[in-house]
Amino acid sequence: MIKIGVIGPDDSIQRINHVATHFDNIELMNFPYHGVNEIEEILEKNRGLVDQWFFSGQSPFYYALEKGWITEKEGSFPPLHGSSFFGALLEAQMKEQTLLNKISIDTISKEEIETAVQFHSFDQLEISSYPYEGYRSADELVDYHRSLYEKGEIETAITCIQSVQMRLTEAGIPCYRVVPTNLSIRMILQYLLERAQSRKYRKSQIAIVGIEVIYSTQTLDESHFSYKMKHQELDLKRNLLDIAQKINGSMVQLGDGLFFVYTTRGELDLHEKESIFTTLTQEVKTHTDLDIRVGLGFGVTVLEAEHHVRLAFQHARKHESSIVISVNEDKTVTEILPSSESITYALNNWGNEWKEVFKEASVSSAIVSKILSLSRHYDKEEITSQDLSRWLKSTERNGRRILTEMERIGIVEISGEEQSGGRGRPRKLYRFQLK
Repeated sequence: MIKIGVIGPDDSIQRINHVATHFDNIELMNFPYHGVNEIEEILEKNRGLVDQWFFSGQSPFYYALEKGWITEKEGSFPPLHGSSFFGALLEAQMKEQTLLNKISIDTISKEEIETAVQFHSFDQLEISSYPYEGYRSADELVDYHRSLYEKGEIETAITCIQSVQMRLTEAGIPCYRVVPTNLSIRMILQYLLERAQSRKYRKSQIAIVGIEVIYSTQTLDESHFSYKMKHQELDLKRNLLDIAQKINGSMVQLGDGLFFVYTTRGELDLHEKESIFTTLTQEVKTHTDLDIRVGLGFGVTVLEAEHHVRLAFQHARKHESSIVISVNEDKTVTEILPSSESITYALNNWGNEWKEVFKEASVSSAIVSKILSLSRHYDKEEITSQDLSRWLKSTERNGRRILTEMERIGIVEISGEEQSGGRGRPRKLYRFQLK
C-alpha cells in the first residue's frame, strides 16, 4: 500500500479523498492547514510516514519548494485547466443572477485561458489575468483583484487560492474559486502512485560496497605475510564491521585486503552514501595507516551489482590515492573526490552511430564522457592537453594523444592556441562540437 500525504484546505482535501476512493492501493493521510506557514511543521513531523506528498494546488507546493522543505521528486499538485475556470465562471453567473462580462483571474496561464475562450467562442468576455509560476503571496493577489474592482474594471474576481477568496468576499468583492477537476486529481494520484512504486523498487535494489586496500609494490614485497600487515587488516575489519552494521549489510572477505559488504540502495540512501564512505577512507587512514579505494555497485541482481563494483574498481585503480567511485544500474559513474566534490559521467550514453566510431578509435567512450563531464564541472568551454593531464592524472603527451584522436573522430575541433609560458610551441585549444 502506497501512502500519500495530502496537504491543503479542508474542502480541497475532501475532494481529493473522494477521487482517491477509485484507487485500491493508495492510502491517504490528510494534513489540513489554514496558512502556508503551517506546511513546514506538517512536512517535518510526517515526512517518514508517507511515500509522496499531494499538494492541493500550485501555491502551497511551490511555497514549500522555494523554502527548501521539499524537493520536486517528493510531491506534486493537480494542474488547473480552462475547464476549471469555466466551472467557476458558471458558478459566479448563477449566484450573481446576472451575465458577467468583466472578470479577473489569477494563477492560470494566459495561454490556457485564451485557448479555452477561443474554443468556446466567448470572445465577448473581458478577462484581466494575473498568471504566474511558482508562489505568490495572498496579499499580492488580493491587492491585484481589489485594485481592478475599485477601478470598475471588473465585475467579479476568480481566484485559485482559498484565503484570497475569503478575504475578497469579506471586503465585499464578489469572488469565486477555481478548483481542479476530478480528472486532474486522478491523474496526479496515478502519477504519485507510480513514482512511489518506482522509488520503492529502486530502494530494494542490490547494493555492494567493495573495499580494497591500496598496497604499494614495496609493501607487498616486504610485508605480504607480516604480523604488522595482519594487525592493520584486523583494525580495518573493525572499521568495516561498524559500517556494515550501520547499513544493515553482510560483510565478506574475498582475499587479502579485499572486502564486499552486501546491502540495499535504500539502506545506503539513509546514510548519504557519498559522505559515509569518504569519512570511512579518512578514518581508516587515521586508525590503520592504510589507504583504501571504495567501489559501490548497484543492480537488479547480485551478479549485476558485483559486475558494477568491479567496474568501479577499474576506474578507482587509475587513482593512486583513496577515492570513492559508484556505478549505477545504468552504468553511470560517479567519482567522489577528496574535496567532497563529485564528477558524474555515463559509460554508454552514446548513440549507435558513435558506438561504431569508437570501435575504430584509440580512445574509449568512457574517457571521452569523463572529459566532457569534467569540462562542464570546471566550466571550461575550451580545453588543452594540460587540462587533460591534470584531470586524468597522466602526462601532457598522453593528453595531446587523446585530444588528437578526439579531433580525428569529430568530437572536438581546434579553436585556437595559447602560449605555454615557456619557449616551447603554443598549446592547441580544443572545443567540443557535439550537438
